[in-house]
Amino acid sequence: MSFSAGVPPAQENEAPTIRTTTSEVLLDFVVRDKHANIIRDLRPNEVQVFEDGVSQSLRHFEFYDGRAEAQAPAAPATAAVLTPVPAAVAPTNAPPPTVNEVRDMSVVSVVISNLDPRGRALTVNAMRDFAKNDLGPNTYVGVFTLGEGGLRYLQPYTNDAAKISAAVEKAASNALGGQLESIDSNALGFGGLGAVTESVTPAAQLAPYGGAKTGLPSNPFGGLALVNEMHDVYMGSMMYLSPLRSLVDAQAQIPGRKVMLLFSPGILVHTDTVEFLHSIISAANRANVSIYAVDTRGITTYSTLGDSRRRLAAAANASMNMQLAKVNGGDQSVTPDQAIAMEVAETSIHSDTRGNMQELAEGTGGALLPDTLNLREPIREAIESARTHYEATYAPANTALDGSFRKIEVKVTRPGATVFARSGYYAVPLMSGRQVYPFEVATLKAINTQPDLHQFDFNATTLEFRPGSVRNQYAFVFQAPTRGLTVTEDKDWAKVHVCVTALIKDSKGQIVDKISKDIAYDLPIARKAEMEQGTVNFAAPFFLAPGHYTIDTAAVDRQSMRASVSRSTLDVEQDSGFAMSDVSAARRVDEIQGPVNPFDPLESRGATITPELGNVVTPDTGGALEFYAVAYPQAPVDAPVNVSFEIYQAGKLVMKSPPSPVLPDTNGAASILAKLPAGKLQAGGHYEADVLFQYKGERLMKKVNFTLAGGGVASK
Repeated sequence: MSFSAGVPPAQENEAPTIRTTTSEVLLDFVVRDKHANIIRDLRPNEVQVFEDGVSQSLRHFEFYDGRAEAQAPAAPATAAVLTPVPAAVAPTNAPPPTVNEVRDMSVVSVVISNLDPRGRALTVNAMRDFAKNDLGPNTYVGVFTLGEGGLRYLQPYTNDAAKISAAVEKAASNALGGQLESIDSNALGFGGLGAVTESVTPAAQLAPYGGAKTGLPSNPFGGLALVNEMHDVYMGSMMYLSPLRSLVDAQAQIPGRKVMLLFSPGILVHTDTVEFLHSIISAANRANVSIYAVDTRGITTYSTLGDSRRRLAAAANASMNMQLAKVNGGDQSVTPDQAIAMEVAETSIHSDTRGNMQELAEGTGGALLPDTLNLREPIREAIESARTHYEATYAPANTALDGSFRKIEVKVTRPGATVFARSGYYAVPLMSGRQVYPFEVATLKAINTQPDLHQFDFNATTLEFRPGSVRNQYAFVFQAPTRGLTVTEDKDWAKVHVCVTALIKDSKGQIVDKISKDIAYDLPIARKAEMEQGTVNFAAPFFLAPGHYTIDTAAVDRQSMRASVSRSTLDVEQDSGFAMSDVSAARRVDEIQGPVNPFDPLESRGATITPELGNVVTPDTGGALEFYAVAYPQAPVDAPVNVSFEIYQAGKLVMKSPPSPVLPDTNGAASILAKLPAGKLQAGGHYEADVLFQYKGERLMKKVNFTLAGGGVASK
């Protein structure tokens, strides 16, 4: 099933406009009898298609018979590899392939992830058997690995059985192939259909917990085992789902039905990645990709339902302890397990890694293949479903592209027939070729609204960090005071929910990057007052080449549907010498539980820095102000970087630190998080903080203006 909507290119100095016309839904499905054989003679009057329970009128109905492929002429002695023919040597009298010739190809992506010894043997035997006995003359197979290194290709799409088997054996032995930077449909032999340039994000580049930094004020806690477990579940889920989504997106340019064979011991899903899993299902349905999954662990004594029960019990225990403390008048401080109790409870629902994989497969019209050591027949049926299926199109009665999920149901009146079809799609448009997530519909609508909306306050900025030979690194930072948002109560919890989208456009008005986050917070009701005095924070790293850019940022309060928009510009310049970042006054500094992410410039020396965007800086609990900056000396770095601070008020120097040496880290970054005593400054006073870096005779200085909060020392 695919669903498309046309989007014109954005014009310079204009907000991107998403215009859509009535589009058709292309739905493909397989119908089998009680003996699991494909039924090939259905008539249109035997098929009914429902969208959200509403019957749809079919505009087109056709059956594609894979047996025609089996009757095709024998393949040449040397098996073909799908590679484009260079134009210089292409025969001038050779006609281009027709759409039907291209769509009749069967494209199979084999994705192999985290195999144990049983899984390795199962995968190698299954694919060796398939390549030897069931590889048709018009079936092309690519082999990929998916793990901590992201998504890597071991074998470009080929019809060569020996190469397929060798690549699978290499993947099963945990050998890594080339890093997959992009997937080009021309490389699949479909020249002229357009390239797919959606890149696959390496796992190491994924922003930590939450997809990017988000946070509300919190107190230091002990007992972080459950917090760390939730962090690990989130990271494991994103490392798996993010590159898988990119591979699915890359299949969209290829006509016809595609198959993904996923060999994996299950899929981790966190409560914050459920929507991401659903977006993969929707993207696969748009791209006509059916996923057939193999749980390589098979039936074991271990049950992932045990994780579900354990997490649910931990959440219930934390909630009960919180209630007992409230009733008995004991210690009212909130422990880490109590703070994330709702998150743990929601994640427990998705702890069945096998069930998550089944949801992914069945949602795309595929299946979780049976637990058997002989997978020849299940895989043969999966490939047969790609070659042999019905196609129907209809114009949906509901034409609103509002981001909602549209459930599709196919019913066949013939007795004993079982239908295998996709579960549905999200009614969202495409924007400059980029997928729009359901929650982004509201933020993009806000960006397009004139005059600009301002229904609550927020701050958004870009901070410059490491320069590069091609692109410079920045951090997008968003903050919204919770007092301007809607805080609701749900039993024992206070909730706030904000969506943020930033569109970065070049000087021609083309969107070059999109930063987006759906931010939902739950805190115990006892901390509602604290939440109402806090700030919603979100930060994400990104990269830009030299040039002039505009940044349109929209935030939507999901509980009241109020929205605000800000627009700014950014000039990126090449800097090949000694460089430094912007200077930030720190709102919060949080210790990192786990390794530092080298791709996140706001993580340094074991801490995460949340910049203060409001310019009013509150001292920490020790009465100190903290400032963050990074210097980037040219390689090779063979000396320390000296740094000093100066504080000015109305042009008068009021505080100065002597130069101190800073040793760069293994990535060549000399970062500082300086603490300055606030006792010598006047509450409510306006100041300028200058940070000076010196390296081998070169000197750099940047400053940040701030106002010292009144009321003395306060916690954040």
